[in-house]
Amino acid sequence: MAASLLKQVAWPHEKDRPYLKILYDSIRIGSDRPTRGTLLDLIVQCAQSVKIRVLFDALDECNDNELGKIYKIIQKLCEANIGVYVTTRPHIVGLLRTRFADAMYMEDIQANQEDVQNVLERQIKEHREPVETEFMNEIMDKIGNSQGMYHNLKSLELTA
Repeated sequence: MAASLLKQVAWPHEKDRPYLKILYDSIRIGSDRPTRGTLLDLIVQCAQSVKIRVLFDALDECNDNELGKIYKIIQKLCEANIGVYVTTRPHIVGLLRTRFADAMYMEDIQANQEDVQNVLERQIKEHREPVETEFMNEIMDKIGNSQGMYHNLKSLELTA
């Protein structure tokens, strides 16, 4: 994730940060790579000249091991005064508020019903075995029209 963030911050390479593009291109999966800390330091260095914001979406879908790593990244970004935004379902909001006491908190971001149906349709079509059209439509009707099923997201703006 840190390498992906670095690429997004450093791109386009024609701008005043060509050294970051060269570094990123030299990183090869499976070979020696810079540490996550080194990559985060480069992101922070780049962010000194570019105003960036980072969005972590669906944090509640991470397992505990992933969350620990993401918390460290978020902390480093916040310490560098990089804006961090997080969306999550309510069950980890208390933990986030404990960890990031200065977070600004907003509730009930509602998903667009059409977006929900598009995600459902794509997931159903990617299923290993074909799903009959009638059954797919029934699923889409029941889940896609369920009010309250997908509106209970929380958003936090984390600050240092």
